[in-house]
Amino acid sequence: MTELLDIDFLGDERLRARLTRWSLVLLACGLVATFAVAPLLTSGVTLHPLTALALLAGVTLVSLPVHELVHALFFRLLGGRGVRVRFGHADGMLYAGCPGLVLTRGRFLVVLLAPTVVLTVALVLVGMVFDLLFIALLAVSFHLSGCAGDLLAAWIVARESACTHCQDTEVGVRLLAAKA
Repeated sequence: MTELLDIDFLGDERLRARLTRWSLVLLACGLVATFAVAPLLTSGVTLHPLTALALLAGVTLVSLPVHELVHALFFRLLGGRGVRVRFGHADGMLYAGCPGLVLTRGRFLVVLLAPTVVLTVALVLVGMVFDLLFIALLAVSFHLSGCAGDLLAAWIVARESACTHCQDTEVGVRLLAAKA
């Protein structure tokens, strides 16, 4: 395998600045979209504003470790029986990883994107079931802003046409190409 690119989310300050911008843009877009559709949402549930705020904060906080558990699940499902997932936190980020694990590009993209898709769908469905879609959409907005690293990594991996495999590292992901 030939190394094409090494993405370092912890040590690359330019990348961290880009990640912060992505996060803020995702949050702003999510909030604008949520408030734009708010008049269309009808709810039979009326919550006190403090209760709604507490619920939103609780759901947002719970979504962080659940996000990492979904990464772990997909690392295990797509990486095979011997895969050991490590959890941790660094520089304000939680993470689940399998440093050294090499997956095909497609499988790695699934690992990167699974929490974004799974939690977004779950939050919307739960919001619909409990007639709290506005709060759910707010929670989705906050969750998506926290997905910025995964989305940025997926964007980079998807754009690199020579990439055939990805290796999880202690600080990010290494893009690899199979030797011809």
